[in-house]
Amino acid sequence: MVNNLLHIKNKPHAILLIEAKLCDVKAFIKAYIKAIVAISPNDEWAQKIDANTYFDMITINGYTDNIKKEDILNVINQFAKTTVEARGIKIYVIYGIEYASSQAVNSLLKFLEEPPANTYAILTTRAINLLLPTIRSRCQTYILKSNLQLFDEKLSKFSLTLEQKEIIRGVYYNYDEVMQDLHEAIFTTVYEWVKNLIMRKNDLTNIKQLQEQFSKFSYKQIELVLKMLTTLLPKNERLFELLAHINVNPIKILLFQQLWTVLQSS
Repeated sequence: MVNNLLHIKNKPHAILLIEAKLCDVKAFIKAYIKAIVAISPNDEWAQKIDANTYFDMITINGYTDNIKKEDILNVINQFAKTTVEARGIKIYVIYGIEYASSQAVNSLLKFLEEPPANTYAILTTRAINLLLPTIRSRCQTYILKSNLQLFDEKLSKFSLTLEQKEIIRGVYYNYDEVMQDLHEAIFTTVYEWVKNLIMRKNDLTNIKQLQEQFSKFSYKQIELVLKMLTTLLPKNERLFELLAHINVNPIKILLFQQLWTVLQSS
């Protein structure tokens, strides 16, 4: 089981964590890194991990940006140098390894197969079927389970309606993403926009205002718009098609027109 990883003496040099929806992946990874680096539960190394100031650690997030060959080469080059920390342990974390380009994967494979001494890799995925068998074969694989009770406890700190809670459960994958969007009011902004679009889709004045707002949305907000709409209107297959084909740099005017057209026909 995955929790046994925290207690075994000889940690594997590379692990692959399969994220279940609403698992607390970052909390587990922090605990796992502390189990590797710290000598005692509250020593200086544990404190550095808690404060995110352990210098011999590199994190790449494929969920926010596709992983390029240069990202992997940076890890390899940095870890070829002498460690900054006296502990002498190097760790790299790659979230969403399924979003690595083929060139990035090729660069990573040999590094996984022949890691330098005292170097540990932590990879995560939400779609293990998209990974090459060669990546999986070089890692020990574990499943991180959902923790709905903890998730609901965290949500209780916010003033949310039942509908908003259901949307969050349907849209988000892990705690950190939810908490960030709630604290930064991204969720509320997008939710109000989406509800306005659904309820007043035939009000042309309102539509013009919504289009202006949409043109200022980031890619993250636009993706959230589509995910919310597919959660609120699950029978509209065309919304799922739009979500499946969204790219990082969408033509916002065109996408908004497509959205509005789809909603008018629903």
